[in-house]
Amino acid sequence: MSLTTEQRKATIREFRENMTLLGLTAERIGADFGVPGETVERIVGLRSGVLEYPWIIRRYLLDKAAVAGVQPVPFSALRGDPHDYWFLDDRIIDANRID
Repeated sequence: MSLTTEQRKATIREFRENMTLLGLTAERIGADFGVPGETVERIVGLRSGVLEYPWIIRRYLLDKAAVAGVQPVPFSALRGDPHDYWFLDDRIIDANRID
């Protein structure tokens, strides 16, 4: 599944708004995954080339929001359970790792 131009823009904005809401930088997120901040920037900019990575970052942000007791900005295109999408690889999502 590909996102429309509008969905891409909204998703990128939603990532940024959630990062700001939680006080997280790409570098901080990258450190938690053991990757450079530039890698996270590519993912939240939807330029990673790996469909599962934005879902992994989404889950990370939602988990951080839950722990902080903060209501996250809803994701309009990345919604529901990623395991329900046939085109996503469950093994990558469940590994919760970014390479």
